[in-house]
Amino acid sequence: MNQQPRTIGIFYFSGTGNTKMIVELLATEFERYGSVVDVIAIDELMKTNKTAEVEKYDIIGFGYPVHAFNAPRIFFEFIELLRDGKQKKTFIFKSSGDPFMQGGSTALVRKALQKKGYDVIYERLFVMPANVLVRYQDRLIKQLCNTAVQRAKTMVKEILSEITKLQKNTFFSNFLTAAFSSIENYGARFFGKNLYVSDSCNLCGICISNCPTNNITKQKGHIIFHSKCTLCMRCIYRCPANAISPHFLKFFVISPWYEIQTIVDNPAIKDACISSKTKGFFRHFNRYFSEQ
Repeated sequence: MNQQPRTIGIFYFSGTGNTKMIVELLATEFERYGSVVDVIAIDELMKTNKTAEVEKYDIIGFGYPVHAFNAPRIFFEFIELLRDGKQKKTFIFKSSGDPFMQGGSTALVRKALQKKGYDVIYERLFVMPANVLVRYQDRLIKQLCNTAVQRAKTMVKEILSEITKLQKNTFFSNFLTAAFSSIENYGARFFGKNLYVSDSCNLCGICISNCPTNNITKQKGHIIFHSKCTLCMRCIYRCPANAISPHFLKFFVISPWYEIQTIVDNPAIKDACISSKTKGFFRHFNRYFSEQ
């Protein structure tokens, strides 16, 4: 391993906190090896109209949640704003609620970064608790989070050892990613436009300030949703009054929402949920847990 101290910049987007949790794990590990680490939320940076200062880092990381087998639209918009990477060593990580097909292809993200002059040397998938459709059992949530800790350790050690590890993107995974992400872009706009607030809304404005795409405004004492939604679910799950819901696709929302860290910190919850003996839908998770 290269023991020389490095300066690491990690740029990430996180809707409800899963990707942010991974960022914090990676930052802790890099710092343990003596690196200096900056973590930057891309939506907060974009709101300030500042340009990412990529030139001051030795190694740069980019992280995102998987949306329809791809990165969300805001992530690609951020890449377009980046300065020339001057062939800096770059790693990509992504969080997905399911290990199916490695969370989709990384080809489009990798190509976009390479086009901007970044030398992508490492890619890694982290499976985290799903934030749409289904709430996982507490034991599975804890197992996923504990596994993320170990994968972060492995990932940082390999990056600092200058090991190249890129995801294999097949023709089918590339096609699936392109097709589904294109549909998701339109679906996200529809979903956001069709959100509404109930009578329990107290106009606190938290949803407005939290929205990464400025999709929510207040007009004449009413909360208005527009068509720039990126489907991050942040407004719904972070509303203190639980006042935001979709007119359609209500099944998409996990209700009631929960705090992952509370589950992870609970010693009464065991994490031995998925094993080689697991049957049914979650059987395919075992391969993910078996990997380093």
